[in-house]
This record gives sequence, C-alpha cells and structure tokens, in this order.
Amino acid sequence: MLLQKSNFRIWTCTLAAALCLACAPLSFAQEIDRDDVIKVNTDLVVLDAQVVDKKTGKPFATLRKEDFEIFEENIRQQIAYFSQDQLPLSILLLLDVSRSVRPIIGEIGEGANNALRQLKPEDEVAVMAFADYPKLMQSFTRDRRQVTEKIFAASESEELGNATMLNEALYEAAQEMTRATNPANRRAIIVVTDNLALPYGTYDVREVMRELFESGTVVYGLRVRAAFAKVFNVLTFGKIKGVDTFVEETGGELLGADRSEVDSKLGEMFTRLRTRYTLGYRPPESNPEGAFRRIKVQLTPAILKSNKKLVVRARHGYYFRKK
Repeated sequence: MLLQKSNFRIWTCTLAAALCLACAPLSFAQEIDRDDVIKVNTDLVVLDAQVVDKKTGKPFATLRKEDFEIFEENIRQQIAYFSQDQLPLSILLLLDVSRSVRPIIGEIGEGANNALRQLKPEDEVAVMAFADYPKLMQSFTRDRRQVTEKIFAASESEELGNATMLNEALYEAAQEMTRATNPANRRAIIVVTDNLALPYGTYDVREVMRELFESGTVVYGLRVRAAFAKVFNVLTFGKIKGVDTFVEETGGELLGADRSEVDSKLGEMFTRLRTRYTLGYRPPESNPEGAFRRIKVQLTPAILKSNKKLVVRARHGYYFRKK
C-alpha cells in the first residue's frame, strides 16, 4: 500500500517499462538501453519539474537531460530517466464551491469543453468539490462529457455549505490521487478557488503536505475572485493565501483569472502541464525507511549562464520507501 502511495513511487516494473518503451523517442533509447529500462524503473525516484522565465512566466520547453542537476540532501544524484510529456496525466479538478465562488464554477462548466481539448485522449480527469467539506463528484475518467456534467452539478449544489475548508479538501484529494487508473501517470491537482481559505480544520499543513508527497502530486492553483473576495483581500492586506504553500512545496504554479477568463486559464493550465519535464534517479540504498528526504532540482551553470532568467519549479522532497 505504501508503495502505491509514494510520491516518488517504486514504479510497477512491467507497466513502467512498457510505457517507457512505447513512448520514449530514439534519444531516450540511446541514453538507456532496452535491457536496462526494466531495472531502472523498479527503483527510481521520479518527479516532475517546470522551467519558466521568471520575467515573463512562460514555460521554457527546449531543455535536455544534460541541462538539469538533482540533489538529494545536498548530494548530487545521477539522472537515470528523462522525458517531456510522454507519460499520461491524471488530473483532479478541486473546485471551491463556497458562496463567493460557486457562480464562477458554473462558468467553468460552460467553457470546460474548450479547456479539456488541451488534454490527450489517454489523460484522465476526476472532479471534487468542497466548501465546509469535500465531496467526490466524479472519479477518474477519460469521458470529457461526464467531467463537464459534474462541474455543472458542483456549481448548482449548495449542500457543501459556504466556507472554504481547503486543508480537508486537499487531504482527501491527495488520497483520491492514489486511485488513478495508471500508477505511472503524472499526477496533478488543480484547485479553483478564491484562495480565502480558513486557517484551521481537521488537518494541518504538515499532514496535508505528507499526503501530497506520498501520492506524488503537483498542486496548481487557479485563483478567481468575485467582488466580495476582492474586498476581503484588501481588508486583510492580502495575507490569506490558502493554496500558495502547497503550490510552492510541490513545484506547481499559481495563476490568476478574472471571471470572464476562467475557462481559458484552465485550458492554459492543462497546456502548461504538458511542458513539464519528468526526471528520475536511484535514491541511496542507505536511506532510512520512511524518512523525508529533501530534494533540489536545478539547471546546470552552463544553462544559467546563457539564460539567467530561468527558474525551476519542482517538489521539495519525498518519503523514502524501500522495495
């Protein structure tokens, strides 16, 4: 069970090998021979990384394996796997349906078909709504029509209350991510919220972060604000930033959207997920079982010398699980 939940999970040998052999281009086959693919994917720490221009915010999508460095507890690791947009996506849409956001969620439903077109046929989507508590509206499916219908259903229901209990929702969403149909998929939670989450609840930030790391999930935030939320943000001097910590720690992104552009921004998020790089390395066998290991992904000095404005966004650690 722990192996299935681990963020940088011990990949299922046959499935991961099949994906790599079926999807990898010739350049990857040259880096790791066919006989080594099976051995590599039984013990890899695997993570996604996004590289953006910090001035423009645009993804930088033309890098190679040799352009990255990975450090675990400040010790450099050898990159054994590298790809970009080869593994399918498992995306959970986590919709804030508190009173101030509920009308905007309905507008997402109206434009959902356009946004979902940015996904590939093999990508899967789940829908969860939350306010006072979370509720799974749609388990993982490749049926885009079902996804759209459940977004509408979430926007029309008042049964979940009017608060914004983000921690509870993210905790449940992270656990739902472990039920993705393909254990080798890249995993992302997209939180659509006004970001005015209450700072208390059943789970604290540490507990939520553990579930996110264990499930191998990147958190993206789509911040939408109606009139009330904008006023409240001014009154609190912008200090309530519910989803920000989870986005930062998991290596995700936070985008803002006006009411009229929520569906287009959601489509942009799907597109940005396609530009992320997937990297893998073998963790030290001496790691203590269950220990949290800090990770840093960065670009090589040579790349930074010619592209000083590039920054890497990747998760900050993982829980080590032995085979």
